[in-house]
Amino acid sequence: MESAELKRFRLRIVCIACAALAVCVAACMAALGYVAIEFDMDGYRTRLESASNAPFEGVSVDALDAGETDGPAYATYPSQTVWRVSVDAAGRALEAVPPQVGDQSTWTLDGDGFTSEDLEALAAQRDERGEAPFEYGGCTWLGMWQPADGSSGGVVVSADGTVRDAGGGALSDAERVYTFIDMSYHADYARRIATRGVAATVLLSALAAAVLWVAAGRLLRPVSEAAERERAFVLAASHELKTPLMALMANCDVLDAEAGADGRLAPWIANIRAAADEMASKVAGLLGAVREGAPRDGE
Repeated sequence: MESAELKRFRLRIVCIACAALAVCVAACMAALGYVAIEFDMDGYRTRLESASNAPFEGVSVDALDAGETDGPAYATYPSQTVWRVSVDAAGRALEAVPPQVGDQSTWTLDGDGFTSEDLEALAAQRDERGEAPFEYGGCTWLGMWQPADGSSGGVVVSADGTVRDAGGGALSDAERVYTFIDMSYHADYARRIATRGVAATVLLSALAAAVLWVAAGRLLRPVSEAAERERAFVLAASHELKTPLMALMANCDVLDAEAGADGRLAPWIANIRAAADEMASKVAGLLGAVREGAPRDGE
């Protein structure tokens, strides 16, 4: 049976080891979560760029507003839904490419569905926020734009906003084609990754604590057994010494009575009694120390 001191020592070992392990696990989970979240974000960017580079074959926004397009059911939009729209220099929507039919719809746009006003609002938000994601209609969007006339040699946009061909020729930026992707699931994905990382850290720490508690108990078992043997020896020795000490003290009392007035024996009897008292005090001290270190009931 462990003593209270050994139990406290065992608990300290487990707590320190678990704290260090929890920090390491949390750091690993954070690193893995960051990689997973960035990988998911890169997937959205890749699809956005791929959709932006595809040929633009839009329909009139009047047909979109009238509900005459073959896009998915309005008022619901799925994650990774892609919208494309051409916008003139004044910011008015001209043509749009709705999402493909058959996309699984899970996100709801405020109102009756996308209209030309919504697409114009998305374009304005993209101009304001740049490459950063932005919120609109209860969804999170990521957008990019290209000049409507395109360029086979590539497009360069200077710091002042001038659009030029990669070969050096100027391009018209009066009309742009914007591409938007709904990345609303990304925030939920990031939250799920974070929640699972925290849960995994807690679970692994709890399992580690249980394993460490058992392991520490096994490692400290020889120490506990040695302490128990020492305690048993001291108890046995103390009890064995009590009988001769009592006999010694009784003999001192008899010698005191027999010596009578013989002053020559008195100092020797006093020395024997003092030595016996000192030995009895030390035995009592050993017994007290053993009892204090002994495990109490229930420990």
